Amino acid sequence: MTGIAVAVLLAAAGITFALSRTGRRRVVPGAGQGRVLTAGSAQPRRSLGEDHGRAAAHRTVDLHELPLFVHQLAGLLRAGRPPHHLWEDMERVHTDGRTAFAAAALPVIATARRAAELGLSVPDALRQALDTGSGPPRGGAGAQVDRLWIDLAGCLIVAERSGAPLAGILEQYARQLDTQLDSLSARETALAGPRATVLLLAWLPAVGLVLALALGVNPLEVLLGSALGRLTLAVGVVLMLLARLWSRHLVGRVDGTP
Repeated sequence: MTGIAVAVLLAAAGITFALSRTGRRRVVPGAGQGRVLTAGSAQPRRSLGEDHGRAAAHRTVDLHELPLFVHQLAGLLRAGRPPHHLWEDMERVHTDGRTAFAAAALPVIATARRAAELGLSVPDALRQALDTGSGPPRGGAGAQVDRLWIDLAGCLIVAERSGAPLAGILEQYARQLDTQLDSLSARETALAGPRATVLLLAWLPAVGLVLALALGVNPLEVLLGSALGRLTLAVGVVLMLLARLWSRHLVGRVDGTP
């Protein structure tokens, strides 16, 4: 009987661990959370560059590409490129779509490039490109990418109305993005310990049962053999679940996730 109970507990622990790992793989990190950009419907085989773009669309957007993109804009301006050629240059840089950010940014860059060629307002084009996007408001890295275009539109408007150098404004904005990423990395490092503690405390009761059975003690007879034992087991399970939910709530509040 003891051997059967040990086997059942070990099997349940293994199944739970496998399911938890599968669930974590489906979650995309980022601000504490990330977002996976999915490609469209299946289409006939295309060129090698398009295949790279479709493959990149299934990967997570690297948030470090956002300040790099702004630094590229500022660098082109510092090199003497005129503002109306800026988006054409950026479209040429990201046309291969090898990264998830390039695949997501290329349609918006193309819209801004067309607006610049026609002499229209590039900030309005950036905002309209977001307004015409499909689906509900995005979260995680997708929201960060959308915020990038809104902030870039604001930088362009400030430069147009104040006459301040656009390159300087973009460099200041890129430094702000770098600072935000550093803060995010520091927060993830600080939360690594509490997350590990929550996971350890969640598995301690099961580990205790297994160790007790391995030492020849059968706690299941005590927990299931009497009314007081069953009441103790029920109270312990409820308290364990409440502790798990409360710990996740505290970590989630710090992490900024629901």
